[in-house]
Amino acid sequence: MKPVKSILVPTDFSPAAMNAYRYALRLADELDAAIHLLFALPPAVSAPGYGSFVNVTDLMIDNSRQDLLAFYRKGLTLEAGKLRHVPAIQTYVEIGDLRYSIRRQVQREKNDLIVMGTTGSQGAWDDLLGTNTSVLMNRAPCPILIVPEQATYQPLRDICFATDLQGTAPFQAGSLLRSLRPFSPRMHFVHITTGDDKVPQYGLELLREVFDRPDKGYHATITERKSPHVTRAIFDFAGERDCQLVVMHRPERGWLNRLSKGSRTRDAALHTPLPLLILTDEVVVNASAEEAGMDAMAGS
Repeated sequence: MKPVKSILVPTDFSPAAMNAYRYALRLADELDAAIHLLFALPPAVSAPGYGSFVNVTDLMIDNSRQDLLAFYRKGLTLEAGKLRHVPAIQTYVEIGDLRYSIRRQVQREKNDLIVMGTTGSQGAWDDLLGTNTSVLMNRAPCPILIVPEQATYQPLRDICFATDLQGTAPFQAGSLLRSLRPFSPRMHFVHITTGDDKVPQYGLELLREVFDRPDKGYHATITERKSPHVTRAIFDFAGERDCQLVVMHRPERGWLNRLSKGSRTRDAALHTPLPLLILTDEVVVNASAEEAGMDAMAGS
């Protein structure tokens, strides 16, 4: 995970989006990052119409810009007394599907993190978090931080990193620690086994050797538990360790595989009681275990 210098916050002007924006303001303040607020008008408004269609479209865009400006100011007003300095903030109104507007924005502006709100499985963001948005969650060019509507910002002192001991995803923890260095967080790795899991590609001891390095100023705990309810067990563990953030990796899988087995990260996103950071394959592949883990521990 790269250092976070630019945070994208998509909004639909809902309370959940406002909460995510307020969270992003506090996070950006700590990380010295800029914020990009994005509102996407539905694609229908860009379709050809009759007579005054162009004027109507221009009016909708202008109104959206005014709404976004009011949203921007309200969030700043609510958080003003808690910020050490006001992050640089830019606003964007796009016409198009939200998923692809987000991807275009990240690719164009080189955002390092997406922060978005959710009200859970009954929220208006269901489509974005569900199977229709696998393109975004599987192939996002940067990590996605999902903030529940009732979650409040807390400094990231303890982080729960859920791992299935497959691939190089856990070694992203090294670059994650480096990105969040202003917080000096402790990393709590947890592996939940159901009894019928794949054979691990490596053991928990490797993670301990790499990340539990008090001599370098890094502290980690490594825990394994058995439970048939993986998502619930992860959040229970995070609660016990008083974590302020849960990290999960969402591997890219074929649609048939997702249909038959479901998605633990989607389930987690819809039910998380804590801010949830999702790393995707496109993010993980950009950092090898050596670069993201061991080099970070060396304290560059």
